[in-house]
Amino acid sequence: MALDTTDEEQVEALKNWWKDNGTSLLAGVVVVLAVMFGFRKWQDSQSVTMGEASDLYQQIADLSVANLGKAVTDDDLLAAQNLYSQLKGQYSSSVYTHFAALAMAKFHAEKGELDQAAAELQWVLDNQSLGFMKKADPEMFQIARQRLARIRLAQGNAQAALDLVRGADAGSFVTTFSETEGDALLQLGDKEGAKAAYQKALAAYSDGNPALLKLKLQDLGVSSAEVAP
Repeated sequence: MALDTTDEEQVEALKNWWKDNGTSLLAGVVVVLAVMFGFRKWQDSQSVTMGEASDLYQQIADLSVANLGKAVTDDDLLAAQNLYSQLKGQYSSSVYTHFAALAMAKFHAEKGELDQAAAELQWVLDNQSLGFMKKADPEMFQIARQRLARIRLAQGNAQAALDLVRGADAGSFVTTFSETEGDALLQLGDKEGAKAAYQKALAAYSDGNPALLKLKLQDLGVSSAEVAP
């Protein structure tokens, strides 16, 4: 049975549409498939990258554990530095590199190399992006900020320490941030400010025995009854 005129017109219109748009449509499908394939390949490469970065960091962590309770040796520090150089050179946006920077800062601080320790902690704070719009848990950066503030205090730069602990949300680190704030204010000669910061730290204390914190308050004239839990 022959197609009526309307059907023939519709078929012809479809042929013409395909002639005009088929190539671009096919190209669009190819692009979509390429993107999907590329994303899958990217995911696979990310998995490999994460695995390699994790392995390097684990070796640094093992060195850190091996030196718990004792001074880090020059050989272990050199070994950790070599591993860290690989991490930073190849996987600078990996969260494992950020963890490794914290570990390296600890190594340097234990060796009395405060400038190097500060540089690693500052790198963490300056590089909060983990690639592809990812960010690490804020706690990592709070830890880095707190540790850097303690190093600045040890270097005699109380104002820098104060700026660090006041320059960000303390989150769950209210006690340590406030105590460091008190230490910085005391170093700057502000005893009343230090007392208020110590009292804030004590009020936020929820675990353990804050004996040192209480002693700091008592040294500022706060009675033992006032600092009792």
